Amino acid sequence: MRTMAEMKPLPLLDGLLAPADLRKFTPSQLVQIAEEIRYRIKETVSTHGGHLASNLGTVELTLALHRVFDFSSDRLLWDVGHQAYPHKLVTGRAKTFDTNRQEGGISGFPDPIESPYDLAKVGHSSTAISTGVGVSEGYRRLGQSRHTVVVVGDGALTGGMAFEGLINAGELKSDLIVVLNDNGNFIDAPVGSLHTHLDRIRSGQMYQYVRERFKVAIAKFPRGKDLARLAKHLELAADKLLSPGYIFEDLGFKYFGPVNGHDIVATEEALTRVSKLKGPILLHVMTKKGGGWQPSVDDPLKFHGPKGFDLDTGSFHPKAPASKTYSQVFADALLEIAREDERLVAITAAMPSGTGLRQFAQEFPDRMYDVGICEQHSFAFAEGFAVAGLRPVVAHYSTFAQRGYDQLFQEVVVQRNLGIVITLDRAGMVGEDGETHQGLYDIAWSRTLPGLVIMAPKDGGELRAMLRWCHDERCRAETRAAGYCIRYPREEVPAIAWTTEPAPIARGKAEVLKHATVAPAGVAPLMIWAYGAMVRIAWNALAELGDAAAGVTLVNARFVKPLDNDLLAELASSHAHLLTLEDHALMGGFGAAVAEAVADLGLTIRLSRGGVRDELVPHAGRDRQLALHGLDQAGVVARIRDLLGIRSNAIQFPKMG
Repeated sequence: MRTMAEMKPLPLLDGLLAPADLRKFTPSQLVQIAEEIRYRIKETVSTHGGHLASNLGTVELTLALHRVFDFSSDRLLWDVGHQAYPHKLVTGRAKTFDTNRQEGGISGFPDPIESPYDLAKVGHSSTAISTGVGVSEGYRRLGQSRHTVVVVGDGALTGGMAFEGLINAGELKSDLIVVLNDNGNFIDAPVGSLHTHLDRIRSGQMYQYVRERFKVAIAKFPRGKDLARLAKHLELAADKLLSPGYIFEDLGFKYFGPVNGHDIVATEEALTRVSKLKGPILLHVMTKKGGGWQPSVDDPLKFHGPKGFDLDTGSFHPKAPASKTYSQVFADALLEIAREDERLVAITAAMPSGTGLRQFAQEFPDRMYDVGICEQHSFAFAEGFAVAGLRPVVAHYSTFAQRGYDQLFQEVVVQRNLGIVITLDRAGMVGEDGETHQGLYDIAWSRTLPGLVIMAPKDGGELRAMLRWCHDERCRAETRAAGYCIRYPREEVPAIAWTTEPAPIARGKAEVLKHATVAPAGVAPLMIWAYGAMVRIAWNALAELGDAAAGVTLVNARFVKPLDNDLLAELASSHAHLLTLEDHALMGGFGAAVAEAVADLGLTIRLSRGGVRDELVPHAGRDRQLALHGLDQAGVVARIRDLLGIRSNAIQFPKMG
């Protein structure tokens, strides 16, 4: 890891003691520190990765916020938080910023553990307005006079929860300032009618001129009683038609803007004006993703979360050829099926690139639906497609899919046999994004729901086979389930030469990859049931143990629901120990499902479970996160040795802080 001594000295930023010092800066110093902030962000992200374009676009806005407000008393909330790097740099973390997203370093998102200037730990979109309403109302009830400021992006306003917060604030008349950071871009291309509305605002230079001319024309109407009333109605209608912020004013907000968010003076003046007002305020600030650095402005998607690029030109350093990721295999397999079945449609929630669906959209643009940051809506939307006779595939990250849990139940499960396919990308440990993004809970929240078939592949070929099997099965009404969930990790697919041909996919049937032979004297036979990404690790662990693992059977579970109880009961009669392995929380996960089956079947076997402890998992590399929970190859080898009674130096697994 690069140390502070190796980072380029930045005199103003390195010498900044507190945000209040920014108020003493001259205009030229503000320009200089903005340049220094951008350089430090690029310097760190180029080495360690992280969010770039969104943060480069909020530099001047951040400086203006901290010059107008005192957030040691006032309160600032960043929606999502992937635009808060400048905020971190001016609130005491410039000297540790090179540790961003690294184990033991600062988080890539706001975190109150790090700084009193971070009010809440965030990472998911569209939540901050609701929190801000609660903060504002709480201070009102306590009789405390503080400003509550929420910075929310135009992309986050596609999420329904953002509007729930706006509606609540308008109803309560909360003293809340919402800064709409409108950069005209999400992670992927912007979608939705709200974006169209904001586009009208961005292009509304003629608004004031037309509005005033319209009022002048109305004023020339004859002044009869009825005509006067008509003129008043026409004037109100004109305000609704022409006012750029009418949608927010209808929700009870006073609307101001748009303001150029890269003009510190203009932004400060606007913030100062609204800071003197009471009630719900929305200040519309226009910025550009990547602002201040042309390569990122030109391609904000490429520079959303980059790593390894030249700080001047933006060109990326050469990389060694990589294997396909699970996301890429999913994209290829889905295209194959879509070419055969024109009824197949794909749905995602603002993540077409991350889930692999951009490729699908290029070939089938009229069959790909990005619904914005609306996971709840996506499941009900898929229900409607299925009811109409189409065959939807809903692609989410595991961490985001859980936001639509009730709709998964009401609009998929309760409907009984819609056959909706749901893929859960980034399942398991996700690495540097940390606590807010871990995909460690989807087995627990999905396997309790009746009618869902839940599975995980051991490699890319099995992912293809599972996707094909799900689609084929739902095409037959007599076998169709309510839904099919397939989870897979954020990693490249393993290139392993399995010693047996893969068994065909069949509902609830596991696959034995290695049968135990004669166990060494004094060693009780062990069977390992591994799920998804853990199959590869278990396989490699057994290969490392060699002859010492002769008495071990390895099962690729494939399904957690329905579980292969027949195979479990059969193997339990010839094995003394059972070890389950999963890249998921132990509570409610795959191992818990196996334990329930062991109890229900009355099996007499010693059961051990390997998985993620009941604790939040902070940011670190995915391999490191697995190791700290005993789920890497070394950890699994040690666990097997212990269960087999093989003497070895114990490997300790430290708890994650």
